Amino acid sequence: MSGRLAARWVLVLGVALFAVSGVLYTVAPDESPSVQVELTVDKEAKDGACDVRWTDPFTKKQHSGHYQCDAERDAVLKPHPGDDEYYPTGTDYGWAYALGEHKGGLIPADDPLEQGPLVRASDTLILLALPLMLGGLVWSAVLLARDGTVRLSRSALRRAHDLGEAAARLLGDHRRATAAVVTAWRPLHEERVRAVLARVPAKNLPHGEALEAAGLASADEVREAAAQSPGRLAGLGRDASADVLRAVAALTAGACDAALVRLDAEQPGAQEGALLAALEVLVGAGPRAAEATGRAAETAKLLAPEVLALAEGSDGAADRQARTAAIRNVRRTLAQAERGALAHTFAQTSVDLLRGADPDPEFLAAGADFATRPSAYYQALETATAPADRACAHRAIRVPADAAAGMEPVITS
Repeated sequence: MSGRLAARWVLVLGVALFAVSGVLYTVAPDESPSVQVELTVDKEAKDGACDVRWTDPFTKKQHSGHYQCDAERDAVLKPHPGDDEYYPTGTDYGWAYALGEHKGGLIPADDPLEQGPLVRASDTLILLALPLMLGGLVWSAVLLARDGTVRLSRSALRRAHDLGEAAARLLGDHRRATAAVVTAWRPLHEERVRAVLARVPAKNLPHGEALEAAGLASADEVREAAAQSPGRLAGLGRDASADVLRAVAALTAGACDAALVRLDAEQPGAQEGALLAALEVLVGAGPRAAEATGRAAETAKLLAPEVLALAEGSDGAADRQARTAAIRNVRRTLAQAERGALAHTFAQTSVDLLRGADPDPEFLAAGADFATRPSAYYQALETATAPADRACAHRAIRVPADAAAGMEPVITS
């Protein structure tokens, strides 16, 4: 049996004994073994020894005898000889037997009162139950402090799943909006890259005369020919082809970096208009969309399905330390999300990104919006296309590995 389970059973046993004790006390007969009586004190010594009279509460007969009165009681309750007008006798209270052969007689002050069997059993169970309950609680607390393992409530797990799904949904919506921008931007960017390469005469490349003899007039045509026959150009040997491809690769890389897509709000063509419309979605989502997307990426990672599965695992999980760390991370993430209202932010940003571009064939709305805040559009364009720009398709020119070293960008316009 594990320590955690044993501690639970100790606690359960203590609670059970406590409950049984309460039941016994409840069902015990309402008969007290003693009854309180008022004593008339005729004579009292300084140490409290006194002669008393009392009325038997059962037979109503008068009795007298010796009793140990309370020497510390108030003076007005003590007898005052010689002052019979006001204090002829003293008063005290004692206990008389209510059961047995001494019924009605005074119980000595040093004689403990006897209880009924059910009450005695109830008291015994209480004495056993309290240490067991206290020990079970302390044992459980020590185990929790030692291994640090805690549980996530069902509501916390549900909120974690919902928040993780909202973050993942926002990331998907942002990827789709960004992909729409890249799709509209790519042909415009490729057109400008090719325009740069088209301005570079083939004769300026290594083995230019042979390239012109092969009918290739510009670096762009050489690039096209290289794409059709990777690693080899018609009319050139292996080494000569490598020299040309190395130069074209360097030119293409420089062209990819130098080519900029300009946005035209006055007379946009179909491609420029599509790009403006796609950018309008990102710009319309506002500057907080980028921040929300970044938080969503972080949250989706912290609340990934495998993390939640680990946090939701049983106490017998093999790596308890990892499970404890996962639970703490989930709780911390939920606390931060609640403080920042992330669930609402993610949902609202998703709505903004899902609304799509306006159905405007003339792109008038996007053009008008661009005219009022062009910097926001160019910022969104740069952010959305940076990864695609770094992976410019025109860079994919195969150069033999032994000729790839030492390439120098040479752009001639």
